[in-house]
Formats: sequence, structure tokens, C-alpha cells
Amino acid sequence: MLRSIGVAAISSTLGITFLAAPGLAHHATAPAYDLGEIIELTGEITAVSWRNPHIHLTLRSSSEGGTTAMWDLETNSVSVVSRYGLSPDLIAPGTQVRVAGSPGRVKEHSLWLTNVLLDDGREVLFGSAYLPRWSQNIVGADTRGAITADLTGALGIFRVWTNIGVGTGLWNSSYPFTPEAAAVRAAFDPVGDDPTLNCALKGMPLIMEQPYPMEFVDEGDEILLRLEEYDTVRRIAMTDHESARARPPSILGNSTGRWDSGVLVVETTGVDYPWFNKTGIPQSVAVHIMERFELNADGSRLQYEMTVTDPATFTEPVVLTKSWGYRPNDEVRPYECAPDN
Repeated sequence: MLRSIGVAAISSTLGITFLAAPGLAHHATAPAYDLGEIIELTGEITAVSWRNPHIHLTLRSSSEGGTTAMWDLETNSVSVVSRYGLSPDLIAPGTQVRVAGSPGRVKEHSLWLTNVLLDDGREVLFGSAYLPRWSQNIVGADTRGAITADLTGALGIFRVWTNIGVGTGLWNSSYPFTPEAAAVRAAFDPVGDDPTLNCALKGMPLIMEQPYPMEFVDEGDEILLRLEEYDTVRRIAMTDHESARARPPSILGNSTGRWDSGVLVVETTGVDYPWFNKTGIPQSVAVHIMERFELNADGSRLQYEMTVTDPATFTEPVVLTKSWGYRPNDEVRPYECAPDN
């Protein structure tokens, strides 16, 4: 049976489609902002909160009629923009700016920030796919190196892997729901019921959607999978599988691993996390997850396949796929999520 997750208290929202504009963060951006519209504002930056999970700036803007409004400008996380060469000293309080972004659907005077024109003529882009609007003097280019091959095979899987953008997402467009699971999802509010609000940790399999670098570390009897988001560490037991499976349930579950012709195969049970993903799909304690991590022929990419079996949620096993690329200089950085941000 599905666990009780307070469905009666959730407002009814049926048939929601989640959109993602290029460069947007992974939190509930689409429901909160009208991504089909771009507006511009001018004014003075009065406050900057340069922290995960999202950066926030406050803008004092005056209309033609002389009315002053304080705008909350929200944009991608520090983990994202730092890889485009952006730093917290770039936009200081007191700076006069022109900004562009998508207006809020829920909160008045809120904006999903994409572009900032500084008073010195530089234009800041807060996402890798955003285009300049006012200047060719751009700040915000991707500073990472290119995806690199490992033709000798010397590196293997134990290195840092990075998300490689469009076309490498984890989720499917549709799922074979049981009637009970379909009812739970129909009652889900994508704004108020996001399971990751206020830095709440992600469980399995949701954590594997994270868009930041991850690293495999060989600890002998265990493999550590270090995921940048929420500073998560998954522990994969390579020996004594029975003891590992007997551990108490947790949001990441109990994972055991084996090698199959160079492919790392991971089995996870004991997952005590009520959500399959962030769109309101529930998950039961009976969920069983099989993962396969496989290098491509030239060692430049890590191909991933996850098979999720949960009879309370799906009428048949669900297969998800994703891939990561190898950039030699990438690293897993501290995430340091700020709950009040």
C-alpha cells in the first residue's frame, strides 16, 4: 500500500505539465513563474543572497508614475552559476541595473532572473542557454572544459562526472500508474507541496535527477557516490550484502553493488521516502530499484539506467535513463543549502 502523505490536505491540481526552460534550476520554477513571458525592470539592487538552493536579489524599481516597488529576483543556484564564472561580488547592493526575466505567477513583484545589465555596460547571463539582450560584453560563459575521452581506460568509473545538459534528463513523459497512485498525483500542488522546499533532503530515486557533478570513490568494501546536491553521499556495499540489506530503512535506502563485465550494478531496497519524483508521484516502502552505470566506448560518458519496481505505484516496472560526461577539471563542491533562502 502507499504510505499516507496527507493527500486530503493537498489542493487538487489535475493534469499538470512541468516545463523547463534552458538553464533553469531543478526546483519548482515552472509553476511559480510565467516562463512564456519576459519583462524588463530598472532600478537599484538593495540586497543579495548568494546561496543555494537559489540566488535571490532585491530590486527597488520605480514606475513611470513614481510608484516604488521592491522586487524579489530569483535565479539559479550558486552551484550552477559558479560554473559560468559568476561570483557573489559581481552585483553588490547599491548597483544600478536593468534586468529581464519571467514574472511570477504566485507572488506579486517576483521575477525569475535571466539577464542583468550592469552600470558599466557588462551583461550578466544567469544560465548557459540564455541569450544577451543589450550588450556583447558578456559575463556568464561556461568556464568548464570540453567533454574528454579516456581512450586508455585507465580512469574507469572512479572520477567526477558532470551533468551534460539538454537531452540527458532522468524522467519519462508518462508512467503506468495504479489507480491509487494516479489519485495521489492528481491531488498534488506543485508549488506548495514540492518535497524539496526549505532544503528538505531528496531520497531515492529523486536524488539521481540532481544536475550537478557527482563522484564515485572506491573505499574497498564500499563505493561512495558523492552527489553535490544537498552534500549527499550514497553508500554502496560491495561485500556483506546481507548485513547492508538488514540496515534500517532510510530516504536513500540500502544499496548493494556488484560488477558485471565492467558495469556497476546497484540494487536498492529499504527506501523510506514517500515520493518517486517532484511531480506528485507517490512511492511505497516496497519500492525496488536496480541501477546500471556503464562507460561508453571512449570513456567520455557514463550511461545510466534505472529500473523501478513498485506495485503500489506502477502497474509494470519503469525504466529511466540518463548520462553524464567527463570534464577533467570539474569537482563536487559544497552545496550548503540555506533553508531560509
